[in-house]
Parts: sequence; C-alpha cells; structure tokens
Amino acid sequence: MYHKHHTKGVVVSSKVEGDSNRRVNIFTENFGLINAKVQGARNIQSKLRGGTQDLSLAEFSLIHGKTGWKVVSARADINLFEEFRNYQTKLKIVNNILYLINKLVSEEEAHSSVFSIISNFFNFLKNAEDKDIASAECLTLLRILHSLGFMRHDPEFMIPMSSTEIGVEDLEKIAPRRSKIIELINESLKAA
Repeated sequence: MYHKHHTKGVVVSSKVEGDSNRRVNIFTENFGLINAKVQGARNIQSKLRGGTQDLSLAEFSLIHGKTGWKVVSARADINLFEEFRNYQTKLKIVNNILYLINKLVSEEEAHSSVFSIISNFFNFLKNAEDKDIASAECLTLLRILHSLGFMRHDPEFMIPMSSTEIGVEDLEKIAPRRSKIIELINESLKAA
C-alpha cells in the first residue's frame, strides 16, 4: 500500500502518453518539481482532467510508487490560462516564470519559498494594474533567483528578499532601478 501525499502545485507542462493518459510536470510546494502520470486524464469524463491541465494551480493527491509519481486526485483552484486568456502580457509572464522554474529547479527538490513567491505573484497578477506588472515581474524574478542561490543580494536595492508578498512600497523601490535589476537578472540567468 502506497502512502498518499497532499500538496499544492501548478502544472508547468504536460505531454500525451498513450491513448488516454498524460504525463505532467508539476511544481509542488512540498516536493519541488515532479513528473507524474495522470491515468485517463484525456477522457472527457475524467475527474482528473480539469485539475491537471497546463497552468492549473491545484491541490494534488499523489502517490510515489515503483514507476514514479502518480496523480490520484486534483482539485483545481484556478487555471491561469483561463484567468489571463484575454491579457496576453500577463499570460506571457506566467509562461516565462514557469519556464524558468522548469529550467532551474531540480526534480524532487523542495522549494516551498519559491512556490510561495510564484503563487503570491500569480494572485497579485489577477488584479494588477498595467503600470505595476513589469516591476512585480522583476521583483518576482529577483526573489526566485535569490532563493535558488543564483543571485547575490544587492543591498543597494533595499528590497526584502526573504518576503514572498508583493507590496506597493517594494514596487516603488524597484521602479527607478528596473533597468539595473534586469541587467543583474540577465547576468544571473547566463551563469545558471
């Protein structure tokens, strides 16, 4: 008998496996990035279908067996594609953030702080004004890279790096230094 694990996560990507199954990459709060099989996910009547679509932020129940991870239940909180389908800029940023996670996070290495950073950013994006989006994206990238150890903290920015919340005062501190922050982010990504 396998132990059932419960965790929040976001489906980063997926691919078809067989006639009705899918294999999904899920960035989870408790287990980091995992690759899991979803049995019957492509069937119209599947209960797992909605919660395991790409860009779904959900509560997952998983088992880890001999052949790896398997999703046994998924309750979707929000599908980021559906949420931002009419806001292409926001949708592009979500995809960029998740691509970065997929590239930089090792499989099955827990990063609950990084998960908190991105889930708070996605919640912020829901009601974000256009003028705040670019600064919030910079702040989020800074915090992700810092948390993963790819970026040193520059005290000149005076931004709390350990925080996962996006505050108006943090965005105001970033706005005038955004071009320098982007340079620092790009340097860190090249080194990664």
